[in-house]
Amino acid sequence: MKTFLNNEAKQLNILDERFYQSSKFPDKYYPSVTTILDVFPKGYGYDEWLRSVGFNSSEILRKAGEQGTNIHNMIDRYLSGETIKWINEDESMKYTLIEWQMFVKFCEFWDKWKPQTYVHEFSIVSDDLGLGGTIDFIGKIGKVVYLIDWKSSNAIHKTHELQIATYAKMWNDLNPKYKVDKTAILWLNAGTRGEDKAGKKIQGQGWQLKDDFGRPWEDAYKVFEHVFAVWKEENENFKPKNLTYPTEFSLGKEVKTLKQLLKA
Repeated sequence: MKTFLNNEAKQLNILDERFYQSSKFPDKYYPSVTTILDVFPKGYGYDEWLRSVGFNSSEILRKAGEQGTNIHNMIDRYLSGETIKWINEDESMKYTLIEWQMFVKFCEFWDKWKPQTYVHEFSIVSDDLGLGGTIDFIGKIGKVVYLIDWKSSNAIHKTHELQIATYAKMWNDLNPKYKVDKTAILWLNAGTRGEDKAGKKIQGQGWQLKDDFGRPWEDAYKVFEHVFAVWKEENENFKPKNLTYPTEFSLGKEVKTLKQLLKA
């Protein structure tokens, strides 16, 4: 959720992040890829988890979302040339221990494999597909052009594969001279114990570049097309909701209590 404070008007504007504005038609908005994937079945395991945690699920998901956002922000700032510090001048922590551990894993990956960056934290909109999204990273590792998404989740889900496949489709359609060869997820919460002894996988202790989903990303995108068709069927008139709220209220100086009125 993006919020913008207008102090002069004393208003808080809340923008609907589920949509992206068209690059060609300013009055047109498209749903995000992740919004579309909300309709994809999450499976038996997810349903069982919801039943087990009950009303706590919203809070757990909120905290997981905050953690993912903090890690993404650290990586984006790091790739932009900033120095990332864990401890403030007053010796308080800017990030949780888990967030910092995952960022350390990212730095280990980056230092060892030294990717060549094309773009990072890059918003993309396809008028042809009617979609928008934000790509974490596109660049070269060796001779291969990768589209990579940073993930700190406990598991890698099929929706993650469909998400990056759709980003690859959008990118390649718009940038035919810089086409993505492979899609991958840099999983910062993997169960790997160290480097791959066979030297075939890019991984380290607790992290892995997962780039083998058992099929080409083009086939995964075809699955997304079916999901998108279902989403359109159920959301025919889905529109972005940009909300505006006042930031203060007052009854004014002329208001008198009953006690004051009786004395008058």
